[in-house]
Amino acid sequence: MLYLWIKAVHLIAVITFIAGLVTMALGGRLAQPEWRRVARRADYALASPALIVVWITGPTLAIMANWWHAPWLMAKLVFVIVLSALHGRLSATLRRLERDESTQPPAVFGRALPVTLISMAIVVALVIVKPF
Repeated sequence: MLYLWIKAVHLIAVITFIAGLVTMALGGRLAQPEWRRVARRADYALASPALIVVWITGPTLAIMANWWHAPWLMAKLVFVIVLSALHGRLSATLRRLERDESTQPPAVFGRALPVTLISMAIVVALVIVKPF
């Protein structure tokens, strides 16, 4: 029963993290400062706290289910690390843009949305199908 509750919390955190990441990616692409403020709030209020929960509950589930040797989990972790690194990059870039009051959106925001959505789709497929 505890496993199912941790799994539910993990899934809620993943959904929240992806929502925050999408908001950061879209808000950062826009030159208007008010949209960038929304993106920064999405980082602080959604993406960052959710990512912490994801990184606590995910390994907990892997330990509880004894999945550490499963190839699908190792492949999933690659994409989870990509998403985590992308979050860090977007967060740092949004802070820099806010500090410098730059109006030109960096290229990272143009690539962030497709990388987020493709990585998320691969992670979901690996978790559901467990192809190897």
